[in-house]
Amino acid sequence: MASAEVRHEAGEAEPPRVVRVHRGELVSAASALALIVSMFALKWYGVAGVPDPSAARPAVSSTEDAWNGLTVTRWLMLAAIIAALGSVILHASQRAHGSKTDTSRVVCTLGVVTACALVYQVLIELPAAGKVIDQKLGAFAGLLWALGIALGGYESIREQRSRPRAVGPRPRRRAALVSRRSAG
Repeated sequence: MASAEVRHEAGEAEPPRVVRVHRGELVSAASALALIVSMFALKWYGVAGVPDPSAARPAVSSTEDAWNGLTVTRWLMLAAIIAALGSVILHASQRAHGSKTDTSRVVCTLGVVTACALVYQVLIELPAAGKVIDQKLGAFAGLLWALGIALGGYESIREQRSRPRAVGPRPRRRAALVSRRSAG
């Protein structure tokens, strides 16, 4: 302990800790941040209001964001966002000597399911068909960000498959066979 203090006082810098966050994880995390912002900041759907009973003026229309417009899908979106951001936080905080937790499949699966749900809710069947009259820019941006989460998860899977595996000690059985052959 004293030698560590002496080195620190002498001006020797400790080796920097290597953060093991890869490009796919960063893509999914950036897409998750953009999706959470677009869920609340952008308008997703145009909503027709109740017409005036006197018919002197047409119905008042307004807009809804994703949180208020997508009552079931919002929870799926939130799960994908938490998984993508949590993956980056987890991998950034893991030590280099420990085993890396594989979260890429979870992020990819949640991203694909969320993107499919948004394709349905944005392009095929609008939520509350009697009330919602059109999609706004936020709906298409949200769909794009959900696809980004899925793509980042897929890229992370590809990166993990392409990494060289660490060469560890040989299994004991093989080492015992080798030692018997060399002795005999």
